[in-house]
Amino acid sequence: MFRRMMAVLVMTAPTAPLAAQDIAPIISPGQAAEGIFNRSRMEEQARRQREGKAAQVARPAALTRQDIARQKRFCDNRPALREKYGSDDARILKLDSLCAAAGY
Repeated sequence: MFRRMMAVLVMTAPTAPLAAQDIAPIISPGQAAEGIFNRSRMEEQARRQREGKAAQVARPAALTRQDIARQKRFCDNRPALREKYGSDDARILKLDSLCAAAGY
């Protein structure tokens, strides 16, 4: 009886590890490289979308006619403001650069 049990154990023992090996998925190096490539493309696309949204938020709104008239009025009053605050005041220097950029 003992020999029969040993024979049964010997016959079933080698099959158990073989069955466990069939469960694991096999991934080739090509599939791994393809996964890495696709992940990098998705990360790049997400980065571009984040940067695009940041650029849209930073873009100033279009000027209305009232804004343009107000801007022109400030630029026309630069000599009076320069006398009041002085030509080396930071606000006057900033106003000069803004008026130059606006074409006044």
